[in-house]
Amino acid sequence: MSDNPRFGTNIVLPFQVVPTSGKVVGILQDNIYFQSLASPSPFLVPPTFSLLPPHPTSINPTLATFFGKFSEVHSKGSLKLNSSIDVKKSPIVQFNYYSHPDDLARCVKGVRKLGDVFKTPTMEKIKTQDLKGNKGFMFLGLPLPGNLWNDSAVEEYCKKTVATYWHYHGGCLVGKVVDGNYKVIGTENLRVVDGSTFSISPGTNPMATVMMLGRYVGLKIVQQSSS
Repeated sequence: MSDNPRFGTNIVLPFQVVPTSGKVVGILQDNIYFQSLASPSPFLVPPTFSLLPPHPTSINPTLATFFGKFSEVHSKGSLKLNSSIDVKKSPIVQFNYYSHPDDLARCVKGVRKLGDVFKTPTMEKIKTQDLKGNKGFMFLGLPLPGNLWNDSAVEEYCKKTVATYWHYHGGCLVGKVVDGNYKVIGTENLRVVDGSTFSISPGTNPMATVMMLGRYVGLKIVQQSSS
């Protein structure tokens, strides 16, 4: 099974903005998608920059979140039963994010592109000034590597900040676990219709695809029952 890993970073803004939902702001040739959003931060902010109060506070500053993903994932993980008799035991899940070098290389490319975006005049407006007078971004979490052309540093950043896009797929593949009618092979009256039957995940949110597939299989069940 696989999952589409997410890479990106969060920047604390020195001013309030209207919260927004995630929006696609760019697509690279390697099918690397970039999104951004602004939202209030639920975390306490440390007193690192002079524009903020001198002590940690829950002022709910606005975060600018920049993140990306790629649709075709080569890294493969596994889903195994933890017990053959106790159904209450959770399965053993291992996604192995970035275990394939192609996935890691695309993350590196995506992070470097974010670095290019942060050098634009528009991004200069959200830099803040520290106590020594130096201007920079106030990252929430791990900051981008100082040298984005250091492959090892960017690869390590990708591994330490990897997050899910909740687009899990695989595990019940058609032809291996379920047949062409989504019936579980070797059983009766049991079907699986969800993202686990996909060999690859759509480039965007898979919800519409799953709903369409569910309706398709549902109509087939109704037709077979009435015939």
